[in-house]
Amino acid sequence: MAITTSSPSPSVDPTVGGNLILGFSWILVMALGLVPIAEGSLHRSPSITMPTVIAFFVAVCSAILLRRRYSWVGVVLHIYGQIAIWLSLFVMSLTAVLILAVGG
Repeated sequence: MAITTSSPSPSVDPTVGGNLILGFSWILVMALGLVPIAEGSLHRSPSITMPTVIAFFVAVCSAILLRRRYSWVGVVLHIYGQIAIWLSLFVMSLTAVLILAVGG
């Protein structure tokens, strides 16, 4: 008679995946807010269309992925927070690029 032991299978904690999605989406949105600085250093005129589309897409898609983890209020606040952070970083970096372009 063989005795078998069951070892616990390694499982991924569901909160780890949610934290990774949350962190990655925030880092991506903040990086998109700094796009005018990168475009200014490449001596191109800063554009608003593509970073806007990508930022809204990232905010909504990450909220859809995080829907199971948070309530509707949390999801809406997540989208609003990401858009607000992106917009503030984008406007500040665009202002800096325009001031440096005119002043320099």
